[in-house]
Amino acid sequence: MDKKLFDRLIQDLEELSGEIGDKNSKRLNISQLIRIIKRLESFSEDCEECRDNLLELSRLVEELKNKHGHLEKQEFKEYQQRVTKIILHLQKEHKLVREGTYLAIYMSIGMSLGLVFGLLLLDNLAMGFPLGMIFGVAIGVALDENAKKKGLTI
Repeated sequence: MDKKLFDRLIQDLEELSGEIGDKNSKRLNISQLIRIIKRLESFSEDCEECRDNLLELSRLVEELKNKHGHLEKQEFKEYQQRVTKIILHLQKEHKLVREGTYLAIYMSIGMSLGLVFGLLLLDNLAMGFPLGMIFGVAIGVALDENAKKKGLTI
C-alpha cells in the first residue's frame, strides 16, 4: 500500500474517532483498528493476504466515514466479523497476540492452581485462591510486557 494512502487511512480513522465521540469510538474499537492497520502495513510487503486485508479495511473505513460511525445492528455484526477475521490472520500467520492475552490465560491458570494448592497444602481454599490469582496476574503481566517489547502485540 502506498505510504500516502496508509497515512490518509490513519488520519481518516482519527478524524472519525473525534467526530463520533468516545462512546461510539470505543464501541467500534477505533484504537484497535488503527493498531491493526499499522501491523498490516508492516507485513504487507511480504504477505499478500495482509495487502488484501489492508484494502478491505480501507473500504471499511470509507464505509464508516460515509455513515459517520453509525452502523445498524447487522452492519455492526458484519464489521466485527471482518475485523475478527483480520485479527485471526495476524495471530495465525504472524504469531501476534492481543493485548492482555497472557494476563487472561495465566490469571485463570493461577486461580485454578491456587484453589488446588490452597486445598491440598494450606487446607484453606480462601487463602489459595487469591495467592494463585496474584501469581497468575504477575506472570501474565510480565509475558504481556515481554510480547509488547518484542513488538508481538496487535
